[in-house]
Amino acid sequence: MGTMPVKNKYSSICISGYAPGILTRIYDADIKLCIYRRAISVDVKAYAVFLQNTSHDFQLTRAVHLHELNGLLGAALPQHFYRQSFIKDVYMVVEMYACLFESRQIGFRLCVLNKTMCPRFHTDKVPCRLITTYAGKGTEWLDCMANKPDFPEILDQIPGSADSVQRLGSGDIALFKGDRWEGIEGSGVLHRSPDLDEDEMRLLLSLDIIH
Repeated sequence: MGTMPVKNKYSSICISGYAPGILTRIYDADIKLCIYRRAISVDVKAYAVFLQNTSHDFQLTRAVHLHELNGLLGAALPQHFYRQSFIKDVYMVVEMYACLFESRQIGFRLCVLNKTMCPRFHTDKVPCRLITTYAGKGTEWLDCMANKPDFPEILDQIPGSADSVQRLGSGDIALFKGDRWEGIEGSGVLHRSPDLDEDEMRLLLSLDIIH
């Protein structure tokens, strides 16, 4: 299927599609956000829901080489009939990211969140971060501005800005250019964590480049 550019009056900063190749467009100068829209398998979804419902404080954060990822996940994740399906999917996501940026070591974070982690719009102080939500609400991002405003802390108060808040779907794989991407220094993609209700949780995977 073809790609679907998302445009606004400032610039085209986001592009999305239904094939993993869309992620290579992150190298386009005028693209700041690439979204691979995908539906995760029933097996993977079942394990993700199991993990978030039974391991409320689960968090696995470390620098990891691709060759050690399967062993790391096998040791850290609780046993379940579909655990291997979930591990295989996570490995695929990390492998794509590592190949795309030719990075041997990845900053890896897989965690269950039961509260809003970053409620304000912000940019990441990294070159490019991968974010995907396996269960629960996806990350929200702002579509109405190509550049970071002078006062992002008041962005929620800007009339009409709520109409431009977009949300990733469960399973979507997104690449967010951050403030340290060469050529757009200080002007990464504005995004935030979604509001969570009292008993609501999400299972989040994020990846960063380590040189």
